[in-house]
Amino acid sequence: MNRSKKITWEINRKTALLLLITVAIICIVAVLVSCGKSGEEPDTQSVADIVSEQVEEVIPVDVSLSDTDIEIGFGLTKKLNAIGGENISWHSSDNGIASVTSDGTVSGVGIGECDLTAENEFGRRAQCHVAVRKTVYITIDDGPLNYSAIILKKLKNHDVKATFFVVNTYNIKLTKRMHDEGHLVALHTYSHSFGICYRSQYSYFADLEKLADIVEMYTDTRPNIIRFPGGTSNHIAKMLEMRRMVSGIDDLGYRAFDWTSSSHDSEGKELTAQQSAANVLANMSHESNIVLMHDKECTPGALDIIIPYLKSKGYIFETLDHYPEKSFLTKSWYEKSIGDEIVPCELLTLDINSCEINVGESFVLNAEMSPDKSTDYVRFVSDDPTTAKITLEGNVTGIRPGKTCVRAIASSGQEAVCNVTVW
Repeated sequence: MNRSKKITWEINRKTALLLLITVAIICIVAVLVSCGKSGEEPDTQSVADIVSEQVEEVIPVDVSLSDTDIEIGFGLTKKLNAIGGENISWHSSDNGIASVTSDGTVSGVGIGECDLTAENEFGRRAQCHVAVRKTVYITIDDGPLNYSAIILKKLKNHDVKATFFVVNTYNIKLTKRMHDEGHLVALHTYSHSFGICYRSQYSYFADLEKLADIVEMYTDTRPNIIRFPGGTSNHIAKMLEMRRMVSGIDDLGYRAFDWTSSSHDSEGKELTAQQSAANVLANMSHESNIVLMHDKECTPGALDIIIPYLKSKGYIFETLDHYPEKSFLTKSWYEKSIGDEIVPCELLTLDINSCEINVGESFVLNAEMSPDKSTDYVRFVSDDPTTAKITLEGNVTGIRPGKTCVRAIASSGQEAVCNVTVW
């Protein structure tokens, strides 16, 4: 084979091989395409369709309530629980009688009856019938004395809780028993001596806190409910001083209570149980009724008359820590005499601006307000009680070497400072 023929044959061989490879590739592609067409059709579902298939079908559920018929005292609250659904809305048929919050807390705001409705996101509903009744707060002053034990027994028999305004420590075991049995232990001052309590605004609160310390020691609870001896309308305290004592309640975190109905059992004349009960029941027309009684011989028998009668009339019994407002004060004699205008302190001064004392030594700070007729209450505080402490009456005592400030602070915000160095 000559050279030219040999070259031609070689070209033809390579061309044929290339052609063969090309044909093979085309066949392979054709097979793959054919396999794709012979399988299932591609899924043309939308994303929304796919998600919806994966979500379980939601079945509407009914609403059920913890109570379907309740009574509640005026000014009191009660919690209703609803089961069924994740989004419960509440509605009252009369918000002037009972209101309800988004968490099912019911408040008695007017005497009468209405319905509350709980509705879930599926439109399913459940109802609770609510009757709002008058509330009565039984309060017993001046104990624990001779009749406290039997009074407690009577209250237990009638399944009623009362508020005891205690004094001194005549029988601390009975005070503890009052607390342990679910009654409210409140404060009526330690001494109950008008000469001590009403000597000055500072003397009153010092006497009160002395009792608070003792009650807290034996009950592990520090009371903040108080009653002034003789009430806020007593005629023993000086008018302006009494006004300042009442305004000082808020400064020290207390709530004060007078009364709407009295048994008149502390006015010198011995009463029978029937007389005591009649006096109380004659003045029960309020929506919230605070009853004043004392640790007297007539009281246990009077409770046997008062409680069943009021229960038969639908009254709800409660203790004063559930009273809807901060305090309850009658229109006081000092307001009638000097008016109820708030007169803020414009200038507060101390008789001592700086002092050096030894550890254990004491001195008394006196504060003066201008104008003199200011109705502000003045309280004393120490910036560092571990260096020098100060009582409510302004008595400063050195505790350890160092320097600190003691301050007099008026209700309207005026301050006066005394710098104290303790050696």
